[in-house]
Amino acid sequence: MREEMAKKYMNIPMNRELYSRAYCKEMAEKITREEMITGMTLSQLSCEIFAHAYIYYNFRFVPKFLQGVKLFKSLYRSVANGVDLEDNGDKWYRRIAYRFIWVLPAL
Repeated sequence: MREEMAKKYMNIPMNRELYSRAYCKEMAEKITREEMITGMTLSQLSCEIFAHAYIYYNFRFVPKFLQGVKLFKSLYRSVANGVDLEDNGDKWYRRIAYRFIWVLPAL
């Protein structure tokens, strides 16, 4: 009988350094090298880390009347506690969103 390995999770606390693509690449390399999270490419890790910081630090630009909308509040809460990572990453549609955010200009 094959023993299944437990899925690994980690949280990177939100900090201003995560708003740097170069720093996110360094974090992704460390995570991969130390096998903290598996099943994700360096690019996927970098994009996800950066996207969380991008949303967190740019939420202030969302108009006040939208900040109270359930969708926006939920999105902000999901990034405010930092970057939650797990083996094999998020669903494909979130990965597309992270990749899209990666190419957006930093504000």
